[in-house]
Amino acid sequence: MAILLFVPGCGKAIYLENQQFVLTEGIDFDENNKLIVYTSTPVFNKEATDRYKITSTSAKTMRKSKGEINSKTSGNLAYGKSQNVLIGKKLLQQRNAFPYLDVLFRDSRNEINANVIVVDGTIKDVMFTNMSDKGIVPNVIKQQLESAYKSRITVQTSLQQFHQQMKDKGMTPALTEMKVEKNDLVISGTVLLHKDGTYATSLNHQESSLLLLLQRNVNNPLPLTFHLPPEMFHTDEKLSYVSFNIKKANPKIKANFEGGDLTIDIKMKVQIDLTERTFDLNLDEKKKQLEQVIEKELKKECEALIKKAQKYQVDPFQFGVHVRAYQNKDWKKVEDNWGKALSEATVNVSPKVIIKSIGVSE
Repeated sequence: MAILLFVPGCGKAIYLENQQFVLTEGIDFDENNKLIVYTSTPVFNKEATDRYKITSTSAKTMRKSKGEINSKTSGNLAYGKSQNVLIGKKLLQQRNAFPYLDVLFRDSRNEINANVIVVDGTIKDVMFTNMSDKGIVPNVIKQQLESAYKSRITVQTSLQQFHQQMKDKGMTPALTEMKVEKNDLVISGTVLLHKDGTYATSLNHQESSLLLLLQRNVNNPLPLTFHLPPEMFHTDEKLSYVSFNIKKANPKIKANFEGGDLTIDIKMKVQIDLTERTFDLNLDEKKKQLEQVIEKELKKECEALIKKAQKYQVDPFQFGVHVRAYQNKDWKKVEDNWGKALSEATVNVSPKVIIKSIGVSE
């Protein structure tokens, strides 16, 4: 028995410099609408001048591409440390990317917690962005996404969550959107997909924050900025802005089918901290009025976001999950065409805003 304890350590040594750890994978369409696959791997060889290597190849499937990429690298490819999976927007506008990712779900050696990101532009532009002052591209992408999500200006969707969003009839996918601006990587917002996996529309930072609110994802403060009617507080239109963080919110959803018509009512108590006010206001006298104006703007923007989703027959808010849980009999009638059912529904948002902090006293 003592001798057997040493047997597992007697195998062939594996040298780090001979391994190719794939930290980022990307799939896109080229100018001829053919699938092209990219990988980014760090370089551990001391004699190498580059810190990472970008490899690309054309292939029919991602699994087929692995053999092609292996032929272009000096070490064995290892996919268990993947941090990011990039999908070109051009691909999503023409085709469902989910089948191409099948190998990532089917092979247990792959990392299912990798972030899924849609690139507004080409994967090539992202992969070859000059990151000499920031680090290697895979790490920069991961850190930038996590920072943006912590700031609540986009979603964060792992491969495993993306799989659930595609398979669950009560929701549709929402993925981080990234683009390159002046040789810098920028998290530009959130991409919404149809249930068939194709591109539907994009959300900016403010809409992404409202999406997280309606998803009841309020673990961190949600930043919002509203332009208020200037006549409300007798101020200049260019300076009629108020910014705040939603510190606490508890949206309560109630769905009701009457005569086959679906109505969804969303009531929420929202506690906010003011972070900016670009006009003079005596809050001792006008606090209640300011709360009511913010309530009205919050209601308007939430309902506008929902109408935008209804236009494309998508449900990133996961309303269908609630309907399935509490109205299961009616859900059975619409589950196979939930996007259309939601697009015809009446959705009402009723916020109650309470200002908890106004910052440093004047």
